[in-house]
Amino acid sequence: MQPLDNEFFEEYKRLDRLCADMYSCKNGVSQYIEDMESRSRREAGVISSWDNEYKMLKHLRWKRNRIAHDTDGHQISSISDIQYVRKFHERILSGQDPIALLEKSKVAAGQQENMQYEYRPAPQRSFDFGCLIIIVDIVVILLYFLTHN
Repeated sequence: MQPLDNEFFEEYKRLDRLCADMYSCKNGVSQYIEDMESRSRREAGVISSWDNEYKMLKHLRWKRNRIAHDTDGHQISSISDIQYVRKFHERILSGQDPIALLEKSKVAAGQQENMQYEYRPAPQRSFDFGCLIIIVDIVVILLYFLTHN
């Protein structure tokens, strides 16, 4: 294994462990990718970088698998691959990865929707028309009893 590939492999394993902890599974990056695949196109379209992130994660997983099974000794990864894996790891920790951003946007949309349809009771009136009818009924009943007795 080439030194650059070894460094990439170690950084990928670190990212994989983080994702595995998030999903409580064995293959964390694969589970993250599956989570992305389970989202609808409409839902994922809210995150502008979604497609690029998805393709890049799949590509990096492919490179990781090539390194793990490669017997030729050719260098497979690049410095930019290592940098991407590190930055993606940081984005997950800071809540700026695609899944976290999608969940945040769903919460924000839900709060906005709740604000639009928030129940606001009618203001209380000191004297209601219903009260007037009850008072008139009581007066009529009293007058009836007073005049017929």
